[in-house]
Amino acid sequence: MQSVHKNLLVFLFVGIFLVSTIPAELIFKENSVIDLKIVCINAGFCSAAAQCNVSIFDPNENVILSGVESTQSSNLAFFNITLNENQTTPSGEWRVGGFCKDGSVTELVDFTFLVTPSGLANLFNFYTIILLISAVVIFFGFWIRDPWIVILGTFGLYFVGLFILINGIVGVKDMVTTYSIAIIILAVAGYISIKTGLEVMNG
Repeated sequence: MQSVHKNLLVFLFVGIFLVSTIPAELIFKENSVIDLKIVCINAGFCSAAAQCNVSIFDPNENVILSGVESTQSSNLAFFNITLNENQTTPSGEWRVGGFCKDGSVTELVDFTFLVTPSGLANLFNFYTIILLISAVVIFFGFWIRDPWIVILGTFGLYFVGLFILINGIVGVKDMVTTYSIAIIILAVAGYISIKTGLEVMNG
């Protein structure tokens, strides 16, 4: 019994560690307004005559904006360029390229940003952690013959299934695949929890 408790704690600590190691990057939500800012090239300051012209490419290298002049902020600290909600699909890694010029100083603009269905980073580790914890709790419930622990373990499956159904999976562009995965997880959770609940009711 004590070793099982230790295993559960190990899964929890590993889960927290993996979630905390998700890398930071520019991430935006699909089908929403994206506001990009380009910091001025002269140590974070540009003159009022400075110009930034950029092009934006989607993950399939389609040109979304071509050679568009960015809008300079009132404090001259950065340039702004905006994509409307009709321009921010599909999900994946987008690329920004161009140049900024301020007098005799010229600098290339070259960076990427990520567009995902949820506006969050790749959550594969997160999904894996929740599914593993749920599996451990369900197994533990069966092992000690406690149906309420088993039902508690299915909550994680319901959570992951609904989260995928609403927000999708980063990197999976086929919505049929996404919905299929979500429905399978929800079906497994439903089967386990309903079957266990019926057994409790029938004594």
